[in-house]
This record gives sequence, C-alpha cells and structure tokens, in this order.
Amino acid sequence: MSESTVRPADLQQLMREKRWIFLAEGILLLCGGFFAIIMPMVMSTLVAYFLGWMSIVVGVLLFVRSAVTGPSEDRLSTLVTGVLFGIIGIVLIAWPFKGLEGITLLMAGFCILRGLMDLSGKPVRHSSTPGLQVLSGIAGIVLGVLLLLWWPGDALWAVGLLFGIQLIFMGCGLLAIWNSLDHPLAGKTPVGA
Repeated sequence: MSESTVRPADLQQLMREKRWIFLAEGILLLCGGFFAIIMPMVMSTLVAYFLGWMSIVVGVLLFVRSAVTGPSEDRLSTLVTGVLFGIIGIVLIAWPFKGLEGITLLMAGFCILRGLMDLSGKPVRHSSTPGLQVLSGIAGIVLGVLLLLWWPGDALWAVGLLFGIQLIFMGCGLLAIWNSLDHPLAGKTPVGA
C-alpha cells in the first residue's frame, strides 16, 4: 500500500482526533451567516470589497509573473490578464454597489455549483450526515436560482442575505459532522447492513 493511500478507518480516526476543526469552522460559518442575514447590505458590500482586493492581488501577481518569466508566447496574455484583473479590482473597490450586479451572478453560480457538489457527495459525504448534506445541496441550488430570478433589481441586499443563508447551512453540516465524530461507532457499518 502506498503512503498516499488512506484507509477509511485511518481517516475516521484522524477526523476524530481533529474534530475541533469541524467545530471551529462550523461556528465561524454560523456566525458569519447570522451576521449576513442581520446586515445583508453590509455583507454584500464586504463581498464586493473582498473580491475587489482579491482581484488586485491576482492582477499584481500576474503582472509580476509576466515580468519575470522572460520571453515566452504567453507573456503578453499573462500581462493583459493581470491588467484586467487589476482594473476589475479597482472598479469593485471604487464602486462596490455597481459591481454587486455582477457579483450577484457570480454568487448564483457559486451557490448552484456548491449545491450540486453537496448533492453529488463531493468532496466526501459523511456517512452520519448524508441527509443534511443533501439538504444543504438543495438549499444552495434554490438560493442560486433565486439570485438569478431577482437579478438585477435586488442585487444590493440579495447577495449578503442569501450568502448568509448558505453559510448557515454549511455550518450546520459541519457541526453535525463534529457531533457525530464524538460517538465511538461513527462511520461504522452496522452488522447485517
């Protein structure tokens, strides 16, 4: 057996030993979700600023990469892409409310994609919480479709509110996994099943 192959029993034991990570992540997601629901405009603006700064950082990194790679056929395209990322970041930071219409479409795509991943059991459906992961997947798809239906009229508040709801579902799923890892039979297949 290679070192990269992990047996399910070893994975279960590792998850039990590090279960505090599930607790911490679940609590953070719940807190973020409740904050977003209480203050959806603030969360929408924070999402716009975060994406703006992230775009600027990516743009700078692409610009630097194009400068240090020397002559190559993709140098110009890397430089142009870096400049475009930088411009997008500046626009999102300078005019966050205008950028929220585009972010609403991105958020709809994120919710739908995350929902499909949850429904398919990816990255891994935990054996003790499959129903909650399916519920989270359905919620993600519904929220993504609602964002598309409400776009662009409700872009200012919808991103924050629906993103908060998605965070709460994700947090509840992680807390359910955390709770199930406390039980000694977590992940065991019942005899006769």
